[in-house]
Amino acid sequence: MTITSLDDAAWDSPWRRRSVGEKVALSTALLLTSLCTPSMEASSLVSPVVGSGIWPGALLAGIVSMIVILGPARIQGRVLWQAMAAPIVFLFFGGISVLISLGSSPAGTVWWHSGVFSIGPVSTAQAMSLVEHGVCGTLTLMVLAVTTPMVDLLTWMRKFHIPDPLLEIASLTYRLIFVLLDTLVTASEAQHARLGDAPEGRFGGFNRRMNNTAALLGSVGIRAWTRANRLNDGLVNRGFESALVTLPVKRVGSARFKIIVVIVIAAVWAISWSTTGRIFR
Repeated sequence: MTITSLDDAAWDSPWRRRSVGEKVALSTALLLTSLCTPSMEASSLVSPVVGSGIWPGALLAGIVSMIVILGPARIQGRVLWQAMAAPIVFLFFGGISVLISLGSSPAGTVWWHSGVFSIGPVSTAQAMSLVEHGVCGTLTLMVLAVTTPMVDLLTWMRKFHIPDPLLEIASLTYRLIFVLLDTLVTASEAQHARLGDAPEGRFGGFNRRMNNTAALLGSVGIRAWTRANRLNDGLVNRGFESALVTLPVKRVGSARFKIIVVIVIAAVWAISWSTTGRIFR
């Protein structure tokens, strides 16, 4: 996956033409649902009860997010999987650290133990809750990330009277990421064209790659600094003072969309409450 994958997906998505406020509201509502609704109880792992904790709200919020992303937003499954791969790996290892308890546990309350390490229903439920809320919460954020370019989001934030310098710093930082990426790709291709990564002896290849990597990072830093100074000089010559205001694209909100969002979120909370017996975690 490249840095531009999510940005390209957001520009190509048909939801790019939808009101930013509606997408923010949907993503935020799903995120709060994922974080605040209860998950599977530890007792249900010891003595399962049919219909108890089968559909916690976080899982439902994640399913709704996937349906929205792959359905109306028309994002390719490959793009979504590549965007979710790194968070899933991070959450997986975090779940393992919670799954394995450290210290003594009462007899009969663990499934496996070896020395001071043990795994039981309580730690398993906590690990499942961590992974469940983490993965589903990330999916809810992807609803906004893969459908809204950063330029649209920053333009939308101006209506809340956020200081222009803060928005300009955020916009400049975002744009410089692509400057760094372009510089890095160009310098790396030049090194490969000159056989800069070719092996040379048993240890010579590794040392050569390390030297070339150091040279690449130094070159990227210098080139990025130079391009940033040129950007600053261009802004000064154009009389830049506080903000580069652009004409926003007018997007009319949809009452039908808002009603559907309210109904879906209410249904998720209702199903979660009916299957877990609780409203909040």
